[in-house]
Amino acid sequence: MATCKTCGKNCEGEYCFKHKPRKPLSSAKGFKVKVPDKHPITEINPMKDLFLRIWKTRPRKSEVSGDYLIGSVSTAFFHHILPKEKYPQAALDEENIILLTLNEHDQVESDIYRFEEVNKRREHLKQKYEIS
Repeated sequence: MATCKTCGKNCEGEYCFKHKPRKPLSSAKGFKVKVPDKHPITEINPMKDLFLRIWKTRPRKSEVSGDYLIGSVSTAFFHHILPKEKYPQAALDEENIILLTLNEHDQVESDIYRFEEVNKRREHLKQKYEIS
Protein backbone atom coordinates (compact mmCIF):
# COMPACT_ATOMS: atom_id res chain seq x y z
CA MET A 1 0.00 0.00 0.00
CA ALA A 2 1.39 3.38 -1.01
CA THR A 3 0.88 6.71 0.74
CA CYS A 4 -0.26 10.00 -0.77
CA LYS A 5 2.60 12.38 -1.53
CA THR A 6 0.50 15.30 -0.29
CA CYS A 7 -1.18 14.12 2.91
CA GLY A 8 0.35 10.73 3.72
CA LYS A 9 -3.01 8.90 3.59
CA ASN A 10 -2.99 5.30 2.32
CA CYS A 11 -3.76 5.09 -1.39
CA GLU A 12 -3.36 2.89 -4.46
CA GLY A 13 -1.08 5.23 -6.44
CA GLU A 14 1.00 8.31 -5.77
CA TYR A 15 -1.93 10.40 -4.51
CA CYS A 16 -5.14 9.77 -2.58
CA PHE A 17 -8.49 10.49 -4.28
CA LYS A 18 -8.62 14.00 -2.79
CA HIS A 19 -5.18 15.02 -4.09
CA LYS A 20 -5.13 13.11 -7.37
CA PRO A 21 -4.63 15.61 -10.24
CA ARG A 22 -7.78 16.01 -12.36
CA LYS A 23 -8.61 17.79 -15.55
CA PRO A 24 -11.98 19.51 -16.07
CA LEU A 25 -14.19 18.12 -18.83
CA SER A 26 -13.30 19.74 -22.10
CA SER A 27 -16.04 21.54 -23.99
CA ALA A 28 -14.04 21.43 -27.23
CA LYS A 29 -15.31 19.30 -30.11
CA GLY A 30 -13.33 16.19 -30.84
CA PHE A 31 -12.59 15.57 -27.17
CA LYS A 32 -10.58 12.36 -27.03
CA VAL A 33 -9.00 10.55 -24.12
CA LYS A 34 -6.62 7.65 -24.45
CA VAL A 35 -8.25 4.61 -22.88
CA PRO A 36 -6.45 1.33 -22.18
CA ASP A 37 -7.57 -1.49 -24.51
CA LYS A 38 -8.69 -3.58 -21.54
CA HIS A 39 -11.25 -0.89 -20.57
CA PRO A 40 -14.82 -2.11 -21.29
CA ILE A 41 -15.76 1.30 -22.65
CA THR A 42 -13.46 2.08 -25.53
CA GLU A 43 -15.00 5.46 -26.35
CA ILE A 44 -15.06 8.21 -23.72
CA ASN A 45 -17.35 10.64 -25.56
CA PRO A 46 -20.55 8.88 -24.38
CA MET A 47 -19.36 9.21 -20.76
CA LYS A 48 -18.53 12.89 -21.29
CA ASP A 49 -21.94 13.45 -22.88
CA LEU A 50 -23.63 11.68 -19.97
CA PHE A 51 -21.79 13.82 -17.40
CA LEU A 52 -22.57 17.05 -19.26
CA ARG A 53 -26.25 16.10 -19.61
CA ILE A 54 -26.46 15.42 -15.86
CA TRP A 55 -24.57 18.66 -15.09
CA LYS A 56 -27.10 20.64 -17.17
CA THR A 57 -30.24 18.98 -15.83
CA ARG A 58 -29.60 18.32 -12.13
CA PRO A 59 -29.04 20.97 -9.47
CA ARG A 60 -25.31 21.49 -8.96
CA LYS A 61 -25.46 20.21 -5.42
CA SER A 62 -24.38 17.04 -3.69
CA GLU A 63 -27.20 14.52 -3.74
CA VAL A 64 -26.07 13.36 -0.29
CA SER A 65 -25.51 16.56 1.70
CA GLY A 66 -27.03 19.29 -0.48
CA ASP A 67 -23.71 21.19 -0.51
CA TYR A 68 -23.07 23.17 -3.69
CA LEU A 69 -20.54 21.81 -6.18
CA ILE A 70 -18.20 24.74 -6.66
CA GLY A 71 -16.12 25.24 -9.78
CA SER A 72 -16.41 24.01 -13.31
CA VAL A 73 -17.70 20.58 -14.21
CA SER A 74 -15.25 17.85 -13.22
CA THR A 75 -15.40 14.07 -13.34
CA ALA A 76 -14.67 14.11 -9.60
CA PHE A 77 -18.26 15.28 -8.94
CA PHE A 78 -19.75 12.18 -10.62
CA HIS A 79 -19.81 8.82 -8.85
CA HIS A 80 -20.87 5.53 -10.43
CA ILE A 81 -22.95 3.77 -7.78
CA LEU A 82 -22.44 0.41 -9.47
CA PRO A 83 -18.77 0.46 -10.56
CA LYS A 84 -18.45 0.81 -14.34
CA GLU A 85 -15.63 -1.77 -14.48
CA LYS A 86 -17.73 -4.44 -12.77
CA TYR A 87 -21.11 -3.49 -14.28
CA PRO A 88 -20.45 -2.10 -17.79
CA GLN A 89 -24.16 -2.44 -18.63
CA ALA A 90 -24.85 0.33 -16.07
CA ALA A 91 -21.91 2.59 -16.93
CA LEU A 92 -23.97 4.98 -19.09
CA ASP A 93 -27.18 4.82 -17.05
CA GLU A 94 -28.06 8.23 -15.57
CA GLU A 95 -29.61 6.49 -12.56
CA ASN A 96 -26.19 4.98 -11.79
CA ILE A 97 -24.59 8.42 -11.37
CA ILE A 98 -24.82 10.47 -8.19
CA LEU A 99 -23.38 13.96 -7.75
CA LEU A 100 -21.06 14.30 -4.76
CA THR A 101 -18.59 16.82 -3.35
CA LEU A 102 -14.90 15.92 -3.61
CA ASN A 103 -14.81 14.99 0.08
CA GLU A 104 -17.93 12.81 -0.19
CA HIS A 105 -16.56 11.11 -3.29
CA ASP A 106 -13.35 10.37 -1.40
CA GLN A 107 -15.37 8.93 1.50
CA VAL A 108 -17.59 6.73 -0.68
CA GLU A 109 -14.53 5.42 -2.56
CA SER A 110 -13.08 4.37 0.82
CA ASP A 111 -16.36 2.94 2.16
CA ILE A 112 -19.07 2.21 -0.41
CA TYR A 113 -21.71 1.86 2.33
CA ARG A 114 -20.96 5.26 3.92
CA PHE A 115 -24.04 7.16 2.68
CA GLU A 116 -27.63 5.98 3.00
CA GLU A 117 -28.69 7.71 -0.26
CA VAL A 118 -26.03 5.81 -2.22
CA ASN A 119 -27.06 2.54 -0.53
CA LYS A 120 -30.72 3.13 -1.39
CA ARG A 121 -29.90 3.83 -5.04
CA ARG A 122 -27.55 0.82 -5.21
CA GLU A 123 -30.38 -1.48 -4.08
CA HIS A 124 -32.70 0.02 -6.71
CA LEU A 125 -30.07 -0.51 -9.41
CA LYS A 126 -29.42 -4.09 -8.30
CA GLN A 127 -33.13 -4.82 -8.75
CA LYS A 128 -33.20 -3.01 -12.10
CA TYR A 129 -30.25 -5.03 -13.43
CA GLU A 130 -31.27 -8.23 -11.59
CA ILE A 131 -28.03 -8.39 -9.61
CA SER A 132 -28.03 -10.45 -6.41
